[in-house]
Amino acid sequence: MEEEIKKEESADLEARLLEAERLRDEYLDGWKRAKADLSNYKKEEVERMEYFVKRSNEALLHDLIVILDSFELGLSAMREDDSSKKGMTLVRNQLYDTMKKYGLEVIQIQKGDPFNPEIAEAIGEIEAEGPPGSIAEEVTKGYALHGKTMRPTRVMLIKTKNE
Repeated sequence: MEEEIKKEESADLEARLLEAERLRDEYLDGWKRAKADLSNYKKEEVERMEYFVKRSNEALLHDLIVILDSFELGLSAMREDDSSKKGMTLVRNQLYDTMKKYGLEVIQIQKGDPFNPEIAEAIGEIEAEGPPGSIAEEVTKGYALHGKTMRPTRVMLIKTKNE
């Protein structure tokens, strides 16, 4: 009789132990999933915040580009021997360096480069030496913010010469 009681208690303890181990594994798996979900959420939030920080200054930088253009226009109208040209150039460079710190880059285009509509906007054609459809001259500088074109470079393209 005592043996039967011991067997029943043993079977009961073994069943409770198996149930406890099952619950432990279930809770552990749930905890691991929750931990992984939290880790993924944190990574996504960091990426989202980085994106917003990069793009938050876009409107301001776009407005400052207009001021930078005005500096360029003013400097091009000044004589080389004008004493204020050096000061204006320093202020323009300081403005550009500050904008560069926030991710603004000048889009580099050379005469003779093939036309790329992702970074350039054709505003006309002129007769010049070189392959037709390639860039003849840069009219207005273009700018990119963190690799994304903010304002395309405005260019004149080379057209085929009429023989």
